[in-house]
Amino acid sequence: MTMTTSATTRYRFTSHSRRVTVISIVSAIILVVFGSLALQPVVNIGPLVLVIFLLAIAALAVLLIVLFVQFGYIRAGVWIGPDEVRVQFPLEDLQQMTWSEAHFAVNEGEEYLHFSKGREGLGHLFSDTRYIRLHLEGMTPQQRRQVEQVLAEHVPLRQPQRFTLITLLNTQGQIIARGRLYLFEQELVCAENRGKKRVFFSAPLKDLRSVRQVDPFHIGNLECEAFSLTYAQETYVIMLGYETTIATNLGTSSRWSPTGNAQDWLDALKANQGIN
Repeated sequence: MTMTTSATTRYRFTSHSRRVTVISIVSAIILVVFGSLALQPVVNIGPLVLVIFLLAIAALAVLLIVLFVQFGYIRAGVWIGPDEVRVQFPLEDLQQMTWSEAHFAVNEGEEYLHFSKGREGLGHLFSDTRYIRLHLEGMTPQQRRQVEQVLAEHVPLRQPQRFTLITLLNTQGQIIARGRLYLFEQELVCAENRGKKRVFFSAPLKDLRSVRQVDPFHIGNLECEAFSLTYAQETYVIMLGYETTIATNLGTSSRWSPTGNAQDWLDALKANQGIN
């Protein structure tokens, strides 16, 4: 669904909204069924009354949370206008970028969306120093195509030859950030995956120096391969491993996963030419 006002078009997160609506309907039905049973005289229900009461409470809790999220989706969307792009996603701060600042947009592709289940986002708009998430994973395929067509009228729309999540370190082995690494035909881009969404470098391949594999990193029994490179007199160490943080009511937990093979990345970089 789209809405147009004063040459600005709003694209809603229709796919996500539909899922939330289904969950809210199911939760409401469960609440009505078990809530009505819980209110029946105990003699008619017997020892199951406690189980039924707990199910009704659980359904109510889920319904309240889902309704809160659903309200967020009512206000959410991507607004593409003649001067800027604005993105309001539920439970996130408003993102904005003017066309004069934007340099290119990235679509990681439907295969990546299917593989990642949208957990790390799909579709990003980049400037020299930062990017914004477009959250195309929340839209239907038809909406995604519409957004891509409009974006392509303002900036180049790129699909990376290779893409992975990485951990960026300095030469002392200190972690700089959890990041996103893109290889395009003539450019390598590294950006922060969370936080301020900084772009650390957007390097033409011909300007990369000292690209080589380095010793792997070990996190417990897990081995993550790595390589280093120098660009604009800065040396970066790229670990092909990523820490996923999971927040729950009981606190936060994390899990490390390997995200690639260093030699494969070196071969891909060399195949695209211009590396010493």
